[in-house]
Amino acid sequence: MDSKKFKDRRTEYVRYSGTKHDGSRRFFGTPNIVSYFHISSFIWKNWKKFEKNYGLSKYSIGIPKRMEEGAERAVKVPSLSELSKHASKNLGYAPFILKADIAQCFPSIYTHSIPWAAHGIKESKSDTNKQSNANIFNALDFFVRVAQQGNTRGVLVGPDAYRLVAEFILSKIDHELDRVVGNTIVGAVRHVDDYYIGLRTEHDAQSVLSHLREVLATYELNLNDHKTKIYSSLEPINDLWAQRLRDHMPDWEAFSVSYEEIERAISEAVVAAKESGSDSPIKILFRSFDEGKIYFSPHWEFVEHNIQRIIQKHPHAIDYACLLVAKRSALDLEIDSIGWLAVADIIVGRSLALNHHHEVLWMVWLLIVCGVELPVAMAEELAKSRNSHIRALLVQAHVDGILKRKPKLALGSGLSTVDENWLVNLVARSQGFSGANFSGAFSSEFDYLANKKIKLVDFEQHINTIKVQSKRAISRTRYGYDDESDEDDFPDAEDFDFDDWMEMQQQNDDEF
Repeated sequence: MDSKKFKDRRTEYVRYSGTKHDGSRRFFGTPNIVSYFHISSFIWKNWKKFEKNYGLSKYSIGIPKRMEEGAERAVKVPSLSELSKHASKNLGYAPFILKADIAQCFPSIYTHSIPWAAHGIKESKSDTNKQSNANIFNALDFFVRVAQQGNTRGVLVGPDAYRLVAEFILSKIDHELDRVVGNTIVGAVRHVDDYYIGLRTEHDAQSVLSHLREVLATYELNLNDHKTKIYSSLEPINDLWAQRLRDHMPDWEAFSVSYEEIERAISEAVVAAKESGSDSPIKILFRSFDEGKIYFSPHWEFVEHNIQRIIQKHPHAIDYACLLVAKRSALDLEIDSIGWLAVADIIVGRSLALNHHHEVLWMVWLLIVCGVELPVAMAEELAKSRNSHIRALLVQAHVDGILKRKPKLALGSGLSTVDENWLVNLVARSQGFSGANFSGAFSSEFDYLANKKIKLVDFEQHINTIKVQSKRAISRTRYGYDDESDEDDFPDAEDFDFDDWMEMQQQNDDEF
């Protein structure tokens, strides 16, 4: 596989229409598995250079860290929740703050700026050979481009490797900004594409803003003028609704929290979501449910029906909702299967028509892992989708015996290895759903993977993990938020006795 890495074998990635907190949409991408292998391998082999570049930034609070082998993700990325804590410390006494946002950061990154950040702009432009011994990051530029049909504008949103690449470039930009106006800046923080820079005067803020624009422009990036402003440092960085909402979250303990406390928390979150125009309050609510082990609550039925209603209006929180329900099901506790099937029917039908992949995939996944049979009509509509994520899910569901009737996917006699169908084609061959031959530039690599029976869609793995009573439903490292602890277990898990809880539940049932 490695011997062919410099061949110009361009591939498509699988698009994934995801949600944003404000109701808008964002496209994520799943790169071809072989193309992504070369990108990831390069990063692994040159990790010390990545760490060196990350160390250039005095501002970044989002520097990725390598996870231990066997972890759910290769890297841990500090979440936005870290911003307020670091901002308070780094901005110091500064009376003014310059808030700046890079416009369309990932879709705007120029792939040639990867070697620029590693070797310098002048040096990189003088030697663009993809196999250069001097400018070795030309190779990464090449690998990234061929994974997106040769496009030089933009990198994919989603995969960890692209997050590492973006931080690599942005850390160098921080360094160059500091070199020019570092003496003017009191202190600063940057989380991915958001800057908060503390300054003594408005004039200093205007000056730093001008220099920031210039430095970004040299890397073919621009600021979003609508999100860039200068304001008093007394204004809170975090939204006030978030602070108020956390105050209304009860000190959770599933067995003792009252119906009234749960109802109040739900009401506060829904009102905050409406007033802020954001689904973020709902995600905070669902995270608090997880922290309080709400799936053990005697009030679960009330909670569950609220979740069912909420996600139909707040799709950005649908993943957290599904994870909570899947956790309860994994523990062999009762869920409202009929209700979830009805909710899925509504959401899937609507989302398929709009090509909203996020909602479709999570709802179908929930039905599958909870053992709720997919109706024939729903399966047939899903099979009509051209999205490779959805089609791959159906293939694995049928192979695993979950979907009884074989979906009509019309994969054809030649399974492409380079177009956007690469994912469903590889899953279909490796799992015995299709016996057709691979076609295209990566045929030999895909044959190798299929013969190894590589499994890219695994329903059991997640359920087996969260069956462990101490495991959270919503993984901190995997689903993009964290706190002081790197552990994914409940801190007081050893104090929880599941058998005692079941006995208490039986006593409650007898009383009623």
